Amino acid sequence: MEKIWIQNKKSQSHASALFYSIREMNPIVLGILSLLIVTIVGFFYFKGLEFVTNFIPLSMDKSLGDSVELKMEAQFQKCDTKATDRFFSEALKKIVPKDSKHKFEISVLSSTIPNAFALSNGKIYFFSGLLNDADSQEEVIGVLAHEIAHVEKRHHMRNLVKAGGTSLAISLVVGPGLGNMEFLETFTEIGSTILVLKFSRDFETEADKSSIEYLKSQNMSTDGLLRFFKRMEKLEKGESDSEDNEEVSNAKDEKSTTNQITDFLSTHPATTERMKTLESLIQKGKKGTIKKVVSDSIWKEVQTACLDFKNSDSK
Repeated sequence: MEKIWIQNKKSQSHASALFYSIREMNPIVLGILSLLIVTIVGFFYFKGLEFVTNFIPLSMDKSLGDSVELKMEAQFQKCDTKATDRFFSEALKKIVPKDSKHKFEISVLSSTIPNAFALSNGKIYFFSGLLNDADSQEEVIGVLAHEIAHVEKRHHMRNLVKAGGTSLAISLVVGPGLGNMEFLETFTEIGSTILVLKFSRDFETEADKSSIEYLKSQNMSTDGLLRFFKRMEKLEKGESDSEDNEEVSNAKDEKSTTNQITDFLSTHPATTERMKTLESLIQKGKKGTIKKVVSDSIWKEVQTACLDFKNSDSK
């Protein structure tokens, strides 16, 4: 009887024929077909988000960065000096692409955290911990090239667009406003976070590749960035060569208090996979020879900039 009823329905219109043909399919086949359709639609959806950024003016990047810049400078003490200004000014001249549409500015923040990050408006911050621990100028230059790449590739805005698109897609599937079913909202948040983290890893890889290109094009040494990641890997594994345990402990305490601000900014997870990629990129083509942009005496002043600030404050 059901078969006869279905055949009747299928004969009513093309839409009915399609609907009831699907209903007759094997559940397993139907499930696989549904999964395939969702995968294809999802792929083109998220790929499409990449093009959305092209329609967003650069002025939006600046506005986004300006708002974060105010928060950062309210949280940390800046300790820029003539030496840091000279060093980063010379480095920017070497690294920034000639056709860049961004205006870059660099500041040093007093903190033992060995990291750096860029804002979408071209403002780049170096924590003094990174400068203090750096083995050489080329290490800091490598990190700077990486941060410049984040801005040039508009990773902040692209990440924001993808985060919004991911949340929207999951909300449409799960459904908004489902009463007291709070676990669905949590599921939406977790899903968005996982996908956005994947985007961040992709952006980090893209920044790594671009930074090597910037450095090689100007005959700059590319070994510094790799050494930085190796040092970060040691810190992550608790194998730091530092003998000052109190200073390491202070760095961890500071990091825990600033995670809310820095988690969504440019970070540097020093994974083995990323270092392998960097090694292969460095080996290809010519190797840069320029390792310094300022004299050794100025470099020493750069490394102790925030220490000098602390000493002057304590007097």
